[in-house]
Amino acid sequence: MGEGTLARNAGYVVIGSGGGGAGGNYVFADLDELDAIIDEWTAIRDGVQADGRKLLQAQQLIVAPAKDLMSQLQPAAMNESLTKAIGHNAAMADYADGYVQKLQAARAQYGADDEQAAARMRSVDGG
Repeated sequence: MGEGTLARNAGYVVIGSGGGGAGGNYVFADLDELDAIIDEWTAIRDGVQADGRKLLQAQQLIVAPAKDLMSQLQPAAMNESLTKAIGHNAAMADYADGYVQKLQAARAQYGADDEQAAARMRSVDGG
């Protein structure tokens, strides 16, 4: 995924370039556009979750190089720093996951709305 593509498509979601609706809702021109945005946010979420696993793994590897006081203080400081990073990562992963779920729900609703509109048009057209 190119950085330019992500920034461009993420901008649709963040600033509503797909067309802003009332109440903070966004309208997308077509389902393919929404599918692409869902794919990119899913990749973002998966990347954040992978980073979280790496942070946990790193935290488990912390050991003091010696038994003196200074050698004991450094791993404690590192552990505290990683604990905060893990918490921040978890919050970002939760946000991204929630956003993907909202986009998927919007996708399902748009798909249903499109099908209903198509059915109405077929009935008017006699097809």
